[in-house]
Amino acid sequence: MKVGILGPRGTYSEIAARNYFGDDIEPVTYPLITDVAEAVEEEKVPLGVVPLESLREGSVGETLDALAWLDIKVQGEIVVKVTHHLLGTEDTELSEIKQVLSHRQALAQCKKFLRENLSDAELISVTSTAKAAKQISKMRKPYMAAIGSRGLADLYDLKILRENIQTGKENETRFVCLGKEDHEPTGNDKTSIVFYTKEDRPGILYEILQEFAKRDINLTKIESRPSKEALGDYLFFVDLEGHRKDSLIEEALESLKPKVATLKIIGSYQKRF
Repeated sequence: MKVGILGPRGTYSEIAARNYFGDDIEPVTYPLITDVAEAVEEEKVPLGVVPLESLREGSVGETLDALAWLDIKVQGEIVVKVTHHLLGTEDTELSEIKQVLSHRQALAQCKKFLRENLSDAELISVTSTAKAAKQISKMRKPYMAAIGSRGLADLYDLKILRENIQTGKENETRFVCLGKEDHEPTGNDKTSIVFYTKEDRPGILYEILQEFAKRDINLTKIESRPSKEALGDYLFFVDLEGHRKDSLIEEALESLKPKVATLKIIGSYQKRF
């Protein structure tokens, strides 16, 4: 089965895809999260796996934008324990490293280590941890290092210079599986929606969220994201417990329609955490 992932090979997106589907998949790599989402929308691949949020650095804006504006659904979520390592082409002393490449979230998740040990190194953001590893493997410069998973060291013939450099003992990232349809009810589900308020006035958000509270529907996440239409203009993303086909959730979502300008059900899927 073909599954679109953030490439190149060896990213945490690939790890998440294999955790979810098993090893019997054919990963199709794309350079950007948006590219993965558009490939699913255009049915170039039936499914895609992309990061949605990390424990340390919060939501991935590019994924939220894709979910809001593209004709795709979330049909599953995968939680992956992320362990970052400092990778190099040879056994280089930290004082010799002048450039560190990785995805911006990985750089942020390792900021304490970088500040304390590589404060003079240039931090270079690339589109994925795997791209960083692939790039330094190709360049073979001892002053260049990458941050990524242990698997990247094997995949790109790199050495692990320092292990477990992420800030804090726990570091997990939530990935989502994208498709054209979401998941049928399992009895342990979550639903994600995004809406845009019809008008900006005091109490409008309270009125919307009240529709869930009075039906005893638990909201597990509420987040705003710029609409990109005007400054101060926001979309609201909400995760709630239950499936969109549950009668109370159907009723609640129907009650929102007069209060919002747009409402999109991003998807209902089995809850993993």
